[in-house]
Amino acid sequence: MNRGVICLFLYSITLIGWAEDKVVSGLLVTGIEQKEDDEEAPFDIYARNKAHKCGGKVSNIFRVYSEYDIVANRRFMLALTAMKENWSISVSTHGCEGRALLVNSLRLEH
Repeated sequence: MNRGVICLFLYSITLIGWAEDKVVSGLLVTGIEQKEDDEEAPFDIYARNKAHKCGGKVSNIFRVYSEYDIVANRRFMLALTAMKENWSISVSTHGCEGRALLVNSLRLEH
């Protein structure tokens, strides 16, 4: 019995790690939003074909933070290009913030 509990515990720890760091490919952008008027504020990418369960409910929000303005502008332009040209993006993620999945990096795909 104890061995089964330990195995279940170890298995659940590995699932938590997999849930936080993963790559989401083929994300189609339907919208981009920046809610705060601050130079370090994140922007949100809304996907039409990908969802996750951050915040306990199904959500299509991917949140992008950038420490530097030039990086924030570059990431925003990649997302905007994907939306305007109907291309997709791939994002690497790391955990949740409310109902948004946090994005570490993104890549434009055609």
